[in-house]
Amino acid sequence: MPVGLASKKTTSTEHVQAGGGNDMQSADPVAEWEQVAQQQKQAGADQIDQMAKAVHGAADHLAQEMPETAELVHAAASQLERGAGALRERGVSDLMAGFNELGRKDPLTLLGGAMLAGFAISRFFKSSTDSSR
Repeated sequence: MPVGLASKKTTSTEHVQAGGGNDMQSADPVAEWEQVAQQQKQAGADQIDQMAKAVHGAADHLAQEMPETAELVHAAASQLERGAGALRERGVSDLMAGFNELGRKDPLTLLGGAMLAGFAISRFFKSSTDSSR
């Protein structure tokens, strides 16, 4: 269940019980779900942007030792940024359909992207830990 959905549902129920049921939108669970989903989608896009910045940082650290790998990591970070933009612009159902289609058509790309992002993030955290010592 998305964060905040239960508290919004309780608030809506209390609103109707208190005699404030004239506002049909606040009592409509579908409208509330759509609002919560939109908020969560925005929060997710913000987190993806932060992850892309971290991946770019990891690529910058890799550039001195492995310039070719750094280019690939920068490309992955750019894909994350494009993904965050798409997340902001598209509906939740459209996004899920696209993700499922990618998983069916090219599962290796999906797996490879996840592995590359994990590698880049782990390098970034490792270099951050080493520099703080």
